[in-house]
Amino acid sequence: MYLLDREILKQGDIILTCSNEKPSKMIQKLTGTEYSHAILYVGGSSYIHSDLAGVHSGNTQRLVIDNPGFVKVVRVNNQSAINKAIEYARLQVGTSYSKLSAANAGAKIFSKLDTTRQFCSRLVAKSYEYAGVELVSNAEACLPQEIADSNLVNVIENCVYLARKEEIEFALSFDPIKKQSEITNSVLKSTRKLIGNKIQALSDITSHLIEDPKFDKEITEIYQLSGYLDMWRYEKEKNPWRYDVKLFRALPLTKYELGQYAHKEIEIAEGLLALYKNNLEQYFYIKEQYELKYAEQQFNLYKQLVENALDHKFTAEAVINET
Repeated sequence: MYLLDREILKQGDIILTCSNEKPSKMIQKLTGTEYSHAILYVGGSSYIHSDLAGVHSGNTQRLVIDNPGFVKVVRVNNQSAINKAIEYARLQVGTSYSKLSAANAGAKIFSKLDTTRQFCSRLVAKSYEYAGVELVSNAEACLPQEIADSNLVNVIENCVYLARKEEIEFALSFDPIKKQSEITNSVLKSTRKLIGNKIQALSDITSHLIEDPKFDKEITEIYQLSGYLDMWRYEKEKNPWRYDVKLFRALPLTKYELGQYAHKEIEIAEGLLALYKNNLEQYFYIKEQYELKYAEQQFNLYKQLVENALDHKFTAEAVINET
């Protein structure tokens, strides 16, 4: 079994895959292409993609590859476009999967009524289209192979390595990101029952409540009961060393390795901090401007997440200063 090399991957990389599983083989056969799935890497071992469960995040450390020939990584060399593409993809989290558009992508058939939904290659292509980079001629109806063949990407070689036993064990263990995706889908399902299918992504909830605060209380309660607001606790319990200098320094690493690891953790923390601060500022404005209980709830969540990210960063910096 193989894993993607996080030392080589960069934000914005597009991961194209296939497998021996029946759905993948069927897509390859029907479309006459090599790859059946497209994924956008957003950094810090995280990626965003669209599958039958909708648009959600994943961890490359859990993306086990049976054969190194089953994956191809391509890169867009435009940092400003990469940042905007990731911004778009994150806004799509929770969006429903479109079986119809996915099935008809090769024939370039799609309904304008269905473009608010996503499938894997549409999500990646539209993310970059939003950033001003047209990877394919038709982002609404494209195949993973078209992205692989785009003249606007460069192939990145040797991106996989043979996984160690402990890495495979981790890949197959409990996945908190998968749990968060399940909770997100639960929130959206309950909200759609209340408001209707015009709610596709979490960002749609915010937009709707600004326009019509009628269900402010009910949606606040949906979040409260879902477990969404407490998912951050798992990270702190699972990786306490990220928030405690003594525990960080006690990791089984040499002094040099400890310093290198701390630098990587700072990079991860800074990425999270930028994301959380942006959301914090957004919900502060909405809270003050529209006096929504929902916005106050989200503001408090991102306030906690910012504090966690700062603790994470300060811990890693302290380790570097002591090495």
